[in-house]
Amino acid sequence: MSDVSLTIDGVEVTVPEGTTIWEAAARYGIEIPVLCHDPRLEPVGVCRICAVDVGERTLPAACVRHVEAGMNVITANTEITAHRRILTELMLSDQPEQSRREATTGDDSLYALARELKVSDFPWPDAKSSSNPPRGQDDSSPVIAVDHQACILCDRCVRACDDIQHNDVITRTGKGHSVRIGFDLDVPMAESSCVSCGECVAVCPTGALTHQFLGETS
Repeated sequence: MSDVSLTIDGVEVTVPEGTTIWEAAARYGIEIPVLCHDPRLEPVGVCRICAVDVGERTLPAACVRHVEAGMNVITANTEITAHRRILTELMLSDQPEQSRREATTGDDSLYALARELKVSDFPWPDAKSSSNPPRGQDDSSPVIAVDHQACILCDRCVRACDDIQHNDVITRTGKGHSVRIGFDLDVPMAESSCVSCGECVAVCPTGALTHQFLGETS
């Protein structure tokens, strides 16, 4: 396999052919934010937070776009920052009032991205109630808590369940605004074939999938 040379944020880089822009940047210590991507998973380019400027009409997703010889990649400028802010605000506008992941382990990636982009207020109306979110919750499992309202449909849990653990339990269900992750034939998690390995919790970037703690009540 031949090598490809390109420029990322003014840095000359050389990587194997077939490398994605995100992988190339990471190899040289250049950070491109992501929500739907995890290095252990096949990239799908769902969230578009990793969009970069390669001099084309649109901003491609760095996690799925392969490098090309002579490519000049810009990972952050006014247009890209505005793009990421809008996407972040849109995702935040549909979140519960409190992130369970942020409250328990403090590593909600969406909230971290919002802080990085200095997003604190967003203009879209919040038409949900924190005590009765439209997409609902599933606390049937004694091990894993599911908050569908916090899900950004990044499919990281689906891919982790399928590709890392090979359990094939999680999928998508519903239509339009009601789309959410489902377990087996859309049954409560405790009634599904889930083995509670916790891989889905480990890769989830938001408060959609978190650990239940001993003695905790919903």
